Amino acid sequence: MPFPIRFLFAALLALTTILPAQALDLSQRPETGNFTLQEPAARLKLRLVPSTTLIQGYHSSFYQQNPGTGAITLQTDGLQPAIRGQIAPETLLRENTAWYFQETPGVMQASLHIDHFPRNGQITIGRIASKTGSVADLRATANQVEAVVHTDTGVKTAVVGTVYPEGRVSYRFETRPDGLLRVTVNGTKSTFLLPSAATAPPFWFEAVAGETGWHMPSHNDMGRVTFTSLQVQHFVRK
Repeated sequence: MPFPIRFLFAALLALTTILPAQALDLSQRPETGNFTLQEPAARLKLRLVPSTTLIQGYHSSFYQQNPGTGAITLQTDGLQPAIRGQIAPETLLRENTAWYFQETPGVMQASLHIDHFPRNGQITIGRIASKTGSVADLRATANQVEAVVHTDTGVKTAVVGTVYPEGRVSYRFETRPDGLLRVTVNGTKSTFLLPSAATAPPFWFEAVAGETGWHMPSHNDMGRVTFTSLQVQHFVRK
């Protein structure tokens, strides 16, 4: 039976509340063992670096990890190739194993600071993605974070939190088998309801430093994000 049309038009729930800061447990070092790095290899090529290489101390012009704190810095610039046919380039850490919304609740949480914004003042910092595209992106400006949620009714955009001084952001994605997506940004919680058709393919979490929209094809138009904490977790349904 087709998904009820009334739910398609109600795919986005803008329910916003304030949570205490301790609601996010972001004291742990980034877990590189759960992610594969995607970065430029040349002007029009990409390189995938497995987690087994990352944990051995891998570094490049686009990826560095502080050996003392474990903080991970991702950098992107306007001369990188586009990712999945998108307009703007990005460097990202992709979860190693894909999963299904309907099978397992999932959580990704991160704490970061934005070191440098691209020229247009916007940067992508997190995503839930599949082979067919993104279901949710987090995009930051100097003052706020927006969630861009892709559903059967189109693209829905909502402000989901503020950016703290010095570009500091803590965020959490939480998915449920019933299609509920909770996004928490610096203590502000927002809830989105996705139709079943939008949650059918396998997904993975991504931590991102990505340009969005118009950008200069130049190394000078760059973005840089440092993740001080990054974890993923999936729960077995009983």
